[in-house]
Parts: sequence; C-alpha cells; structure tokens
Amino acid sequence: MRYEIHLYVPKTGRLTPAMMEWMFKHGQRTDVPEAHWPVRRLKPRALARLLLQLDSTLIATPGYGQDVELQFPMPQLDLTLHVHDRGVILFFPYTVDTLVRVVLGIAYTYIRYLYDVAGFWSYDPQLNVLSYGDDFNSIDETAALMEALLPRMIQG
Repeated sequence: MRYEIHLYVPKTGRLTPAMMEWMFKHGQRTDVPEAHWPVRRLKPRALARLLLQLDSTLIATPGYGQDVELQFPMPQLDLTLHVHDRGVILFFPYTVDTLVRVVLGIAYTYIRYLYDVAGFWSYDPQLNVLSYGDDFNSIDETAALMEALLPRMIQG
C-alpha cells in the first residue's frame, strides 16, 4: 500500500475541498471544457524539468501519454513523483521504520519547492488536509497516521 499526496495549481489561487471533490469525480474525464477545471493545465515535461532543477538526481521515465515519472534515486525509499497534465502525485510506501521521517522530509521539500516556484497546493487524501507549501506540521501528522494504520493494514 502506498501513501499519496496530490499537488495542484488552483486557478483561483486557493485550493478548496469542493475543488478536490470535483477533481476526484471528473479528473479522469477528457470531455470537460477547460473553463470547468478548477486547476490549471500543465506541461508535464516542463514541470519535470523544473523538478530536476531542484534535484538533478531524480530518475525520469516516460509515463502514460505525456506523463513523466520521477523516481528518487534510492530504491529503498521508493519515492515517486508522477507528473501529469494537471499536477503531481507523490507516492511513497506506508512505513514506520526510521526512514519514514527521511521520506517525509524529502517529499515535503518537493512540495515546498513547487509551492514557492509555481503556486502548487497539496491535498493529502489520507488525512483529508489541504495545505500550501509551508505546512510542515503535516510531516508529524502523516508519520502519526502511518504509525497508527500500518499495523492494522498488516493484520487485515
């Protein structure tokens, strides 16, 4: 099971729960006019290049269509950034070992960078939390959630 954090650039400058609800309901559709989308359309390759300016060690591979996958170079951390035409999804494993704080620190560094350079907001569906880039309290909340949920997930 993998943890995920979604990153988007809202057209209004602020991400809201209603926008996220719309995104999860209609985000996979291709017939929605641009004016209805609450988040900006992006160029995945350009965004991947921007992330590579921050961290040139990321390993880029093509994803579906124009999407780009950026893998953190340490396989044991299993951190991936999926860059698509509406945003970025950060994936990393649920874990409670000592590496969890390292993984979360790296993930939130990418989140903060994207907020600072391009106005990305983040949504954590596990915590149901919307935030902008300087919300580092989420690191502690995410770590606590992993510590609480992982044993239950392993048992059943």
